[in-house]
Amino acid sequence: MPRPFPDRYTHNLRRSSDGAVMFDCSTDSGVWPWLKLDPIHPILVQTINFWASIDAGEFLGTFDPDTWTALTKVEWVCGPPGVGLPARGEYHKEQDKDRARYGLTFYDRAGTLVAKMAGEGVTFRTRNFEGWRGAAKEKLRPPEPPAFTYASAEAVGVASQTESFLAPLGATDPVTTTGLVTKATGLRPVHPYIGGSGDHVNSTHMGEIGRQFGQLLLGQPCLQTGGTMVFDHYVELDSPFEVTLLEHDETARQFRLLVRQGDRDCTQIEMNYLQAG
Repeated sequence: MPRPFPDRYTHNLRRSSDGAVMFDCSTDSGVWPWLKLDPIHPILVQTINFWASIDAGEFLGTFDPDTWTALTKVEWVCGPPGVGLPARGEYHKEQDKDRARYGLTFYDRAGTLVAKMAGEGVTFRTRNFEGWRGAAKEKLRPPEPPAFTYASAEAVGVASQTESFLAPLGATDPVTTTGLVTKATGLRPVHPYIGGSGDHVNSTHMGEIGRQFGQLLLGQPCLQTGGTMVFDHYVELDSPFEVTLLEHDETARQFRLLVRQGDRDCTQIEMNYLQAG
């Protein structure tokens, strides 16, 4: 997707002998408020994934701000609880026709792993993206966001009620709830941490939806240790969606979710966790 903001998260970018892009990371929480979160929080992990990919693509000359791209899969592993903020990282990329694959690794100042991730995406080279997306959004979105009862901020582990994306858990077989992310409150500046194009519910929202569901499921805070998300269809802003628990392996500390909207399977979320405390 095109760059939505002029700020840059990475700096001092340079090529290594094996073709990877090495870079240093900003620690300015005034520009990047999500740096106030735990370094392995899904909002921070998915956000550095987004920004470092764009910055490295621009450095390599492969990022086209006039061409829309979409992430179709991302998987990640986090460093240990208590790791520091990302201080440096490296990026590598592979291109296979219209599908781009990449890898990113981030380290704190002590050299401890913060997060390692890999992803792939698709480039919309010929499609009228704006026209196609406009029709899709109008098909699903009501004139005004519907009335919605969110889970309390405390229940999903956020500081303010506008950061809650999910209703309390409902059905128990399978465990299901509904969610709603609005353009008015789900993005900066109203949301304190999550940015984006405003075109759709993005991967950072989805990572946070997975964490919030996990906290509702466990009834207590949990720390992500890694996961995978597969994006089959866009989830639209301002329209409710359903989140269903497909599997919960308490021994492995892993759960799998399916996000559906408009009778379509949209996103699969697998998250590994540690219970906090």
